Amino acid sequence: MSTARGNTFRPVFISKDYTGSGELCDMRPSPDGQKVALHLCNTEGMSLVIIAPVNGGRAVGEARGGWFRGWFPDSNQWLLMGDHLEVLNSDTGEARRITPEGETVTDAAVSPDGKAVAYTIIQGDRLKIIDTAGNLLREILAPSSKPGDRPEGITWSSDGLLIAYVWDQTVIQFNSFGPLWVAETQTGEQRQLSPDKMFDGFPIWDAQSHQVLVVRRENMEDRSADFDLSKLISNLWIVDADTQEWRQLTDLNGQGAWSPIWTPDGSAVVFMSNMGNQLNSWLINVDDRSLQQLTFDSPIMPRTLSVIP
Repeated sequence: MSTARGNTFRPVFISKDYTGSGELCDMRPSPDGQKVALHLCNTEGMSLVIIAPVNGGRAVGEARGGWFRGWFPDSNQWLLMGDHLEVLNSDTGEARRITPEGETVTDAAVSPDGKAVAYTIIQGDRLKIIDTAGNLLREILAPSSKPGDRPEGITWSSDGLLIAYVWDQTVIQFNSFGPLWVAETQTGEQRQLSPDKMFDGFPIWDAQSHQVLVVRRENMEDRSADFDLSKLISNLWIVDADTQEWRQLTDLNGQGAWSPIWTPDGSAVVFMSNMGNQLNSWLINVDDRSLQQLTFDSPIMPRTLSVIP
């Protein structure tokens, strides 16, 4: 696929004909583009992470009962979240715990330089930042009146200065929606970016700037859309975390978008959508908002896809 700026990237996805257990809940290529982490799960609690080569071949890593929460820069180590956090190595098979006993972790993300991990716990009263040995670097306490149940969708800006997250107000197993916030990693200062009474989810940073892309859901009252993506009504929005200026990227007129991914050059966004009552992948160029349909007749598993150079 090509963007309006002439750059070419490859979409990575799992076929809808996959016959294993569960469905694809997350998929993330390694920084070197040679491996991909596949997270399969279902509503009955099954969870399986598989580390596989992008170009095919035998899996090089596997973990049951946890959630993939990010690659480290060497493309060998990755973060697994169960009730606690572990760093696993797909080359050596080594696994080591980095969070203390007695904590139940609910979300986590690796810093861009791989030297720190941000995570939240089930109480939802703080965001914790630790180094890869488990030493506490900073605690960012929740506002005195919490904006939601707990922070979810934790994601670091590419320069490591900001962390974005959604204060979950829905407590849905697969997707979290609520107001988008950011925290400064050096000072702990926090601020809300979403307008009041908006439900944002799937936050993801542009690798070239402090822009955050979110899915803004418009039919929170329809709980059937929590799991039936053909019923989701939403649009993609972009906010500049420095100026707090918002811009609507899509105008889907009563249909939905989810699982957005920036292209590495920041010029376009790839996402899943139910436009035309078909679950397919699309590309939208950020500058002129021109759309390009990438798949037809729903050939891919509907929850997520990714992009590599």
